[in-house]
Amino acid sequence: MATKSEPCAHCGVRHRTLTAEQCEDRSMSEKTLSDRVVYRAKKYGWVGAHAGRGIVGERADGTPIFVTPMSAGWPDWTFAKPGHHLVFMELKREEGEVEPAQEAWLSVLNACGAYAIVIRPSNLRVGHVNDIFSRGAPL
Repeated sequence: MATKSEPCAHCGVRHRTLTAEQCEDRSMSEKTLSDRVVYRAKKYGWVGAHAGRGIVGERADGTPIFVTPMSAGWPDWTFAKPGHHLVFMELKREEGEVEPAQEAWLSVLNACGAYAIVIRPSNLRVGHVNDIFSRGAPL
């Protein structure tokens, strides 16, 4: 942690309680987190499917109308690798909140024998994501 006289190595601000790593975790977007998770999955031979949004049209003011093809709360990513359980990941910003529908889906998927978790930037930084994809969840 930077002292009061030392600015954060990540953003240049003098934080009172955050380390530079925690500051960086808080500023990471879900898109960046997603890109980094997918990179690690591919590195270890996993294939992934994203439950993304599609544009189905435009409103009168020209803004897009989005639709999500999955049930509300379905995890962002599903990863598979032969010989391993399916891995479902709900990606959240460091301080993002998990919605009740997301918690419900993660719970059901885990009860069915899958590995369903919430991943945040700090999980990436400490190596938890690498551990998941390098070891997997064997059948």
